[in-house]
Amino acid sequence: MIEGRINLAREIGQDLLRHKWHLLLAMVTVLSAMAVIVVTHGTRQLTSEYNELMAEQDRLDIEWRNLLLEQNTLMEHSRVEALARDKLGMHRPDPGKEKLVTQP
Repeated sequence: MIEGRINLAREIGQDLLRHKWHLLLAMVTVLSAMAVIVVTHGTRQLTSEYNELMAEQDRLDIEWRNLLLEQNTLMEHSRVEALARDKLGMHRPDPGKEKLVTQP
């Protein structure tokens, strides 16, 4: 027969107290793993944000180039008008002398 009953909870508690360092190292390992998860998640979020910002930079760069082209086009018109006025003696007609031609 069994001489005495064994209290499982008390035995587990005593065993844990005997192996304090093992328990502490296990807890440190779990905390370290949680820190790795948090840092990895943060890094992925920052990488995603960086990619979005780079796409925005590309979009703004394209828009800037289009604006430069538009500015150059407008400057060409001014240059042609200046050349016509200076070299050819041309000028804009007075508004009263302008005639509008429409098609029926």
